[in-house]
Amino acid sequence: MTDNITYLSPNGQNTSFGTGTVTRMFVGTVDGVVTLDRRLRGKPWAETARGLKGLHVGALLHEEGSERFFAGCHADGGLWVSEDGSNWRRLTEGLAHDHFYSLAAREHNGVVTLFAGASPAALYRSDDLGETWSEISALRAVPGADAWTFIPPPHHPHLKNLVFHPTEPETFFVLVEQGALLKTTDDGATWTELNAYASAEDTLWHEVHRLMIHPYDPDLMYLATGEGLFRTRDGGESFVNVHHRGERMGYPEFLFLDPSDHKTIWMGGSHLNPTEWFRDGIADSTILQSRDQGDSWTEPNAGFPNPVIGAFEAMSMHLWYGGMMIVIGTATGEIWATDDYCRSWVCLDDDVPSLSKEDHHLPFMSDADRAAAMAARGL
Repeated sequence: MTDNITYLSPNGQNTSFGTGTVTRMFVGTVDGVVTLDRRLRGKPWAETARGLKGLHVGALLHEEGSERFFAGCHADGGLWVSEDGSNWRRLTEGLAHDHFYSLAAREHNGVVTLFAGASPAALYRSDDLGETWSEISALRAVPGADAWTFIPPPHHPHLKNLVFHPTEPETFFVLVEQGALLKTTDDGATWTELNAYASAEDTLWHEVHRLMIHPYDPDLMYLATGEGLFRTRDGGESFVNVHHRGERMGYPEFLFLDPSDHKTIWMGGSHLNPTEWFRDGIADSTILQSRDQGDSWTEPNAGFPNPVIGAFEAMSMHLWYGGMMIVIGTATGEIWATDDYCRSWVCLDDDVPSLSKEDHHLPFMSDADRAAAMAARGL
């Protein structure tokens, strides 16, 4: 039987392809990389392996040509590579950071380039499948970089997301949280900030989460932020706020296009931001769907509990000919999935370690467990 594999982590690879519905998942958690397997559709999922146990994995990436797996870890856990998804070795050559947030891979003319985003905000690239790395230092020379920050202590901004232009190989975008949406057209040599989404009185917020570019109309992009969802039809020269803070999903985190209808968007996130999670212990997470490029929204949440307690911390899409599966991982250790285009959702597992960007799992712990976890992190 051919395995159909997907990868689930907060800021790593979020699209996979196969011959059918998912039979294996690699899941980046606060306690390593969990492998989940099932042999037949409808059968239970079971944990079959655990790698990097004890490390907080924030990003996973599978480079198909070399069959290498990469993992970026929070809390100075470093950057790791595996040839089989089970046995890992740490990568250090050229890396001056140990705290990694995001991973991405670009293939052009048979050449694979890997990118790793770090905290404090920095961007590295590797042209030899991760063995050596070099920093794209021009990123940290962008005007205003000294004002980048992050609300929780120690207030270090991080490079959360990297997105490639669909038709221009040397053009890509990076999202610094909190700081800037940046664009390069010369493979990182120079950068331009796109800031038309930010209000004049909110210049230091710039809490950018996710950028999605339409594959056939690259000037049409969607930007998920701490202030809601923005849309641009002119490549970032101007933005419209199409779903506002204070509406059902004021804190969007993940974005996907329906593969069969690119006017349809799926957006995953929570009602309010992490400050409210700490106060109430509830994220009230959900999925929203728009069939008109963001102008109006519905909530296809059949199967979810009401409310969903944990924040949606990872979301990936697996595609095959004639089918699609979306998988969600939460800060409270559930794996949710849909294979009917978001009409209904099923909990595949409710006992994996938390999936969490940085400290997003802490609001949902008991007071005693939270205090112990924060003390272990020096907070």
